[in-house]
Amino acid sequence: MNRLPATSVYSEAPNVGNTMIHGRSKHIVDVERELAHWKAAFNLGTLPAMSFRYEVAPVVRLACDIYVRDPHGTRSAWIDDLQDRLAKRSSLRGHPGAAEIADRCWSLLGCA
Repeated sequence: MNRLPATSVYSEAPNVGNTMIHGRSKHIVDVERELAHWKAAFNLGTLPAMSFRYEVAPVVRLACDIYVRDPHGTRSAWIDDLQDRLAKRSSLRGHPGAAEIADRCWSLLGCA
């Protein structure tokens, strides 16, 4: 399977097959822009979390990393990967809103 290498740094990428979503490559995620978006959502009180720094930001970073590592994966595979990673992080283990935050992040990335 030929896939473009994924990166977490935003840049313009050529349109290769079905890899462009809303003018950007599915293989590239601007993590800082995602964090800014989710910080605004957190400040509006729309996220199931008490702390942006300790609950939301780490989950958004994990969701972005999972997405760029497997941009053509299934949502259930991403959720499984997220749960595995959360289990290894004592600060996020058992976070009830993590799956919802990650799912909303993936939806925003165009993976609905």
